[in-house]
Parts: sequence; structure tokens; C-alpha cells
Amino acid sequence: MSATLTKILVAIGAIALFGALAFVIYNQQQLKAQQTAIQGQIVSQQQLVDGIMRSQSQYATAADLAKFAADNNINLQAIQDNLKTLNSQLTAINVVTVDSTGQTNNNQPSTGTGPSNPTPPTSTTVTCTPGGTVTCPDIDQFGYQMKQQNLALNEDFGTLKVPFGTVGFSAWQQNPWSDNILPREYSVDTVVGTDENERQTFYNKFTVNVGGKSYDIPITTATTEQQVPTASFSWWNPRLLMGVDGGVNITHVQGEFTPSISLGIMSYGQYKTTPDFSVLEVGVGYGTVNKTAEVVITPVAYNIGKNLFSPVMNNTYIGPSLSIGTDGSIGAGGGLRVGF
Repeated sequence: MSATLTKILVAIGAIALFGALAFVIYNQQQLKAQQTAIQGQIVSQQQLVDGIMRSQSQYATAADLAKFAADNNINLQAIQDNLKTLNSQLTAINVVTVDSTGQTNNNQPSTGTGPSNPTPPTSTTVTCTPGGTVTCPDIDQFGYQMKQQNLALNEDFGTLKVPFGTVGFSAWQQNPWSDNILPREYSVDTVVGTDENERQTFYNKFTVNVGGKSYDIPITTATTEQQVPTASFSWWNPRLLMGVDGGVNITHVQGEFTPSISLGIMSYGQYKTTPDFSVLEVGVGYGTVNKTAEVVITPVAYNIGKNLFSPVMNNTYIGPSLSIGTDGSIGAGGGLRVGF
């Protein structure tokens, strides 16, 4: 290869490298702006059919999440300690509130009657003078001495009435009150959806089962606060990558083009599945100009796929590389990687 062509390839490689760095810096700023906008968004609470309520949700800092838990009497430390045993971390808290309607009732009629008085009162007849009889006024005008009076109790949720039990009163007994409180089964069902930005949306349903019948209780409020993911190093996060590199073979002073396959060892970012940076990629490639096999090392590569190709190619990296050929030659350049 002529010296002139080599210089042209070097110049092209340098321009491409500087352009790539500028592009990475620009996209990093765009990503920060996008994340700030996402974190400020609030998904409003929404009532769906069949008693399903979508929670209001928003991102929160770790301090905000701790306050949210404290405000709702949640022992966050106990939960976090248990999550550690599962090698998990806290990401969101969902709180559902259901309010029943208070009620005060007076002068209500019985809703039913119970057992009859085994010794019901009888009318009293008085003999009159001269001759004849007269019946005294009925002292049990409403028949309360004849049968136990029952009153059905309901718990009101707006217009929905859910049976609670009954109270009975037997006027002829020394201890006249009786009650029957029905067993109740409370159920909270939550379905979680996650969008492309890892934000979770919760759909809740609150049900009470009484006497073999289920009642969908209207939810008053449903709120979720999800902790903003923080970027961190993953010292062991292996990923297979395929890519191409363009650069300069320093030993032979010539341009080089190298397709390769690599293994990414570490990563840095908010999510292990789509890290912002792939750290220490080691692989093998073939220098098509020098016609030798090479060991290709990429110290760090930036994930441009999250911004440009999401969600099709979320793991597409660009970064510098160092190559060592089987003939002992050394090359430097930069390239593109696609992760699997």
C-alpha cells in the first residue's frame, strides 16, 4: 500500500474518531435531558372497567421513596433487609387506599325476624261488673315480644353496599342482643407494566368476598413512587458482541479493517441489560489488509443504541480499540459493536 493511501486512511480514521467522540458527547447531553424530562413526568391515576384502577406513578429519589414509605407507615428497612437475602433491590412502592362510607341510621325498621318467643305474651281479659268482660290494650303493639328482630348491617362504598352482618334483639330475654358478623376475604390484585424507559405502571383491583359473593370495591387513591435507577459498575456482566474496527496498523504503517467477535467483561450504567458503557471487551478478529488474525481489545465503549436504535438494537457500542496481530504487529483504531 502506498504512503499516500496510508496517510489518507489515517486521516479518515482520525476524522471518524473525532466525529464519533463529538457524537457521543452530544448524545450524552441529549440523554441527560431526556432522563430529566422522563423523571419529571407523572402518569395520572385512571379508573378502568371492572373496578381496575391505574396508579398514579412517578420517579422518585431514594430519599423521596423513604419519605413516601414513612408517610404510609411502611417498615422500609425490614423490606430492604429481606430483599438482600433474595439478591434484589427496592425499585418501587405502590400504595392503594380504599375508603368506605361512614353511616349513622336512626328509626330504621327491622330487616327480618328471627326465632319466635317460646312463651309469647297473651292478651289479658278482665271481668267487668255487672257481668261481661273487656280485653286490656295490647302491650306489644309491634309484635316485638313475639319474634326476635333482626337488622342487616352493610358497609357502604359510595353506592355499593357490601353485607357486613346482622344484629338481633330479643325483647323477652334478659340478655337480648345477638350478632352475626360475616367472614370477609379481602384481595388486592396488582398487575405491573414496564415501559422502554424501565418505568413501571401499576393496575390495581380491590375485592371483598362475603357469603360466597365477590364485590369489586372502588379504589379511592392508588399511588406509585419508583426509585430513579442509579448508574453503577457491574464487575461481571458478560455479553457477546460482534463488530468491525477501522484504524491503523502502527507496526506496518498502513490502514486496517478488522471484523471481530468479542466478550464484554464489565459494564457501567443504570441497567445491566442495557448499560451505558461496556468496559473491557476482549475478542478475536481478522485484519483484512494485513491478512492476519488479531486479538482485539476495547477498553471502553459507549452505548449509542439506547438513543439511536431503541428498542431494536439497544446494545450498540462505539469506542476505541487496540489490536495485536499474530505476526506481532500492533494497531489502533475504533469501531462499532453490537451486543447480544
